[in-house]
Amino acid sequence: MSIQDLYRAGSASIQPAGPGSLSDRPAIGKASSTPHPEEFQKVLRQEESKISMSQHAETRIRSRDIPWSPALEKRVMSGIEALDAKGSREALILADDVAFIANIRSKTIVTAMDRAQLKERVFTNIDSAVLV
Repeated sequence: MSIQDLYRAGSASIQPAGPGSLSDRPAIGKASSTPHPEEFQKVLRQEESKISMSQHAETRIRSRDIPWSPALEKRVMSGIEALDAKGSREALILADDVAFIANIRSKTIVTAMDRAQLKERVFTNIDSAVLV
């Protein structure tokens, strides 16, 4: 008997048994519950409201000991949202003694400066500024 004959004769009745059998495995690509549009919108809003940091900005924040807190993040995000509403692309965001340069469309902080770096008072490649 050939392999094809075995397959044709017993394919319907052959079921792997034991651990790892197909019946024990979860369905691939199928959600365990029906997703709801409201849940998707909630997750989407949460993701859209997050600020990203470039590697350069993370390095500057750490090396310059700039205090990053949820309160400061909320203020910066409110500035980004205001700038986005006005059509800004690259902006200076001033918060107390800290300045951030941000890409508004991607909601990404590009770099950060504290009071010591603000002595130059020159900012290039920005199209707007906001005080938060």
